[in-house]
Formats: sequence, structure tokens, C-alpha cells
Amino acid sequence: MHEPKIKAVEMVRSIREAHYASLKDLSPKEKIAFFREKACALHAELGKPEELLRSSEPRTRGGSGRKNV
Repeated sequence: MHEPKIKAVEMVRSIREAHYASLKDLSPKEKIAFFREKACALHAELGKPEELLRSSEPRTRGGSGRKNV
């Protein structure tokens, strides 16, 4: 087999290590702000609307996103 052109595992580890180093001393709110800024920049680069990123309520994993009543 031939050597892969993109070393995805190494790239992901490198990104995670850099994010950890940047975020390790930040508060949870500061961490959320960091990722929201990155997401907004990506949306702008892709020409996508940012309305979903402006939500004041955090989104949860899975489910419909509805609150239990």
C-alpha cells in the first residue's frame, strides 16, 4: 500500500493539543466563547448564516433539544 497523503490522526492530535494548551486556564464561559468565535469565523468563511450560533441557551447532545416539562 502507499503512504496516505493526509495523516489525519496526527493532525487531530496536534489540533487537540493546541486547543488544550490555549484553553486549560480559561473558565467554562471563556471556553464556550472561544469555540463560538471559531464557529462564527468558519460560518463566515463558508458563507453560511450564523443565527444558530447566537442562541443564548446551550444545546444538548441527542434528543430533540426540547426541555423536559
